[in-house]
Amino acid sequence: MIFLKPEYLYMMLIPALVLFYFITMQKSVLHEYFDSKVLEKLRFDNDALGKIGRNMMLFMALLLMIVALARPVKEKGEVQIKSKAIDMMVALDVSKSMMAGDFYPSRLAFAKKKFVEFVDSFKEANIGVIAFSAEGFLVSPMTQDSSTLKYLVNNLSLDSMSLAGTDLAIPIQKGEAFLKKSKEKIVIIFTDGGDSVDFSEEIALAKKYHESIYIYAVATPQGAPIEQKGVALKDKEGNIVITKLNSAIKKLAFESGGAYIVGNYEDDSIALMVEDIKKKFKTRELKEKKIKEYQELFYYPLSLAMLFLLFAFHSFPKRGLSIMIALIMIAFPKGLEAKVFDFLDISKADRAYEKKEFQKAEALYQEIVKSNKSPESIYALANTQYKEGKYKKALKNYHNVIATKPSLQYKKAFNIGNAHFKLGAYEEAIKAYERAQKIDNNEDVAHNLALAKKKLKEKKQKKQQKSEKKQDQKKQKNQKNDSKKSEQKQTKQENKGDKKESKKSQKQEKKEEKKKKKSHKKAEISHKEEKMWQEHLEQLKPKTMPMKLHMKRIERMADEKPW
Repeated sequence: MIFLKPEYLYMMLIPALVLFYFITMQKSVLHEYFDSKVLEKLRFDNDALGKIGRNMMLFMALLLMIVALARPVKEKGEVQIKSKAIDMMVALDVSKSMMAGDFYPSRLAFAKKKFVEFVDSFKEANIGVIAFSAEGFLVSPMTQDSSTLKYLVNNLSLDSMSLAGTDLAIPIQKGEAFLKKSKEKIVIIFTDGGDSVDFSEEIALAKKYHESIYIYAVATPQGAPIEQKGVALKDKEGNIVITKLNSAIKKLAFESGGAYIVGNYEDDSIALMVEDIKKKFKTRELKEKKIKEYQELFYYPLSLAMLFLLFAFHSFPKRGLSIMIALIMIAFPKGLEAKVFDFLDISKADRAYEKKEFQKAEALYQEIVKSNKSPESIYALANTQYKEGKYKKALKNYHNVIATKPSLQYKKAFNIGNAHFKLGAYEEAIKAYERAQKIDNNEDVAHNLALAKKKLKEKKQKKQQKSEKKQDQKKQKNQKNDSKKSEQKQTKQENKGDKKESKKSQKQEKKEEKKKKKSHKKAEISHKEEKMWQEHLEQLKPKTMPMKLHMKRIERMADEKPW
């Protein structure tokens, strides 16, 4: 067994011994007023430990806590680690135009946010950072320390900088100085493009230094005014200055062998840029490092120290002391062990979370929550589920967190908003962000709140457009149905007319057929038959004599006409 922090033993043991001496040697205040024989008669002592026993317990607890601070460990062996890196320089445009508000709250704040996202998603990157306008400013030398890079960029102050103008030759020149020893030179510039139209000089410089320039455009084609202390910047004539995206800068990116990316709130532009860099450029292998692996043993002295403190600060009757010790010893393997040794599982879960092994971390946090339902453990479980994309489960656990501290209340509300946002429940996300904003009104909450409101507005517009489309489609369908019905009626009427006409024609045809049949029958009688028929008729004539009629004679004048 060895101590990783042995200085605690040297620095704290001597003061502890001095303190113990003064505690044991100090007399009670009563000894100043009463004789020791009188005090023995007056005192009723039912304390099993007594003053000396309690002091001994406190001193033992103090010693064990010092030993725990010294980090006792057991050596497990050595581990060889191979690490890889890609050298690159990142330049942030800090000119006045980067104060424009077309990206909330400003272009520069948005660029900082995207830089943090870039660092988090590119662990192999060895990054140097500068800020530039008409001049260049060092922010960080080349490093792989992501936490330091994020801290320096997020806390970048522009008060002492000359912000007039944008000279894009500066990051190219500084890139040559930063990346002298690198075989492959990558320069990433977060900028709105400045005002220049001709980038031939910058392109020539990039080719001269063999640099690949990646431009991450932080502006919109519509543009926005530049605000300084809440007042819009105006030109000499009193007009508000509107700065827009200068898309001419894409020529610098394409001709140098880099890429041109236009930023947005919700996209995978950073991931695509990282993927493109990894495809085009090889990572260089760093020297192998041998790291000793240890098994932590500090929890043993710490748990004993807690036990001694328990005895020191609680009074036990003489008869009950032995019973209490027995009960603690019986309970220690089950209940107390689970509470005291939870930090082992927590450390394992935290390590898995940092390595992005979220399934493993979730399983470990679930075990911790079963044994110790603390707000922090439930919150950690919810975070792992959020990272896995299990937003509904994460929401349930976030709501189960009973937060008393303002910091945890803020985190709870903020992450509930994030989970709702991922599920597309923008109204619920806005409510959660507003709760978080009441606790701590910072840039992250304001940004997410504005984004959620924007998305909600877009969602409502899409719904309205869909409903309008549906109404139009219904109208078109109704019109089509009406036209079909009218056509069907016409066709029915036409069919009826055709049927009537066909019936009439059929009747006429039948009549004509009958006539034809009759005429055909008459034509079929022969001449011989006709003669025979006439002879037959003559035979049937009655044989009668004609009668003489008696008529009066009418006399007429000679010239009278008979009629």
